Amino acid sequence: MTKPRSGALDLLRLLPKGGPAICNVSVTNACNATCDFCNFAHDKGFVTHRTWLDAGRFVEALSLLRARAGVRFVTFMGGEPLLHPRIAEMARAATDMGVQPTLVTNGWLLPGKLDALAETGITTLFVSIDSADPALHEKNRGLKGVCERIRGANARMAERGMTPIASVAMSRLVTDYPALGRFLRELGFAAVTFSYPRKAPLGSSSMVWSEDSDLVDLSPAELLAAFDAVDQVREIIPVHNPRASIADMRRRLRGEAERFHCLAGYKYFYLDWNYDLWRCEDWKEPLCPVWEFEPGRTVRDGCQACTTDCYRDASVMLHFAVALGDAFARLSEGRPGAAAAALADGRNAASLGAVMAHGSRLARLAGIG
Repeated sequence: MTKPRSGALDLLRLLPKGGPAICNVSVTNACNATCDFCNFAHDKGFVTHRTWLDAGRFVEALSLLRARAGVRFVTFMGGEPLLHPRIAEMARAATDMGVQPTLVTNGWLLPGKLDALAETGITTLFVSIDSADPALHEKNRGLKGVCERIRGANARMAERGMTPIASVAMSRLVTDYPALGRFLRELGFAAVTFSYPRKAPLGSSSMVWSEDSDLVDLSPAELLAAFDAVDQVREIIPVHNPRASIADMRRRLRGEAERFHCLAGYKYFYLDWNYDLWRCEDWKEPLCPVWEFEPGRTVRDGCQACTTDCYRDASVMLHFAVALGDAFARLSEGRPGAAAAALADGRNAASLGAVMAHGSRLARLAGIG
């Protein structure tokens, strides 16, 4: 039997249910880097026992999430996901079942892994960059020479029809945002996405935070200046963070009400190396082991507790699709007024605008462009 493949028609069929869902999958807690602002760093001692996702059960787990949660996108993370010996096999399996894979890496292992990844159906790779100064980036990562490895890999990605996106943590290592944009273009990146700084401990098994890192100890005034600088970068290289999401982060810093709610636990999930499923990386307890997941376990409570960028930015993009799903649900209940109200929500225009502004890049990320 031919396995389902992802595509525009499949995504359109999900609109009455609020659109597709996304799952971040941490395939290991092991990492080969020493980033000051991350507790996965191998020199910090937080990881006392290296753990790997059991690749033999991955197809079963992702098939369940595809059927019961509408997951159509999966992002492989770590630690460093390229350390997992079967990462390409899992990415290929995702593609074959109609779930578009992507991956976040520090880039050190890309030269030897890129050809295998290119055969999996991955169309977009996110590669971490910390500074416009390669020496500062490599010092923070503990990976001397990694910038040249990334430059070479980015050139090969273009040849293989893949898109390299820079993933940049907003930290004290970024002192000149326009210079960073120019450096990213020089390295061969097609776009950039910014991660918002994180000091407070995450509630889940994820360790992408550091309470003692001065690099992410930014004041509200410094963060506001950084968010303003992100808009300067847009003039140099495309920025994946929606303007509406950046605007909400500014509102938060000024003590004003945010417009958008997070959809983690409803349209976005986090799966760790133990196959525990969490609504997000910041939550204090998992929803359940993935094998026990049912649609009734989803959560939609208007959360605005954190600023974790992947969940908050995606929620802006997904808002309009969820509003359409709400309208379909209200119509099925015989409540046309409530359906109209869902569609009349003023946030829909900002959400749709964010999707349209990133249309070509989203199509590449979805594997349909």
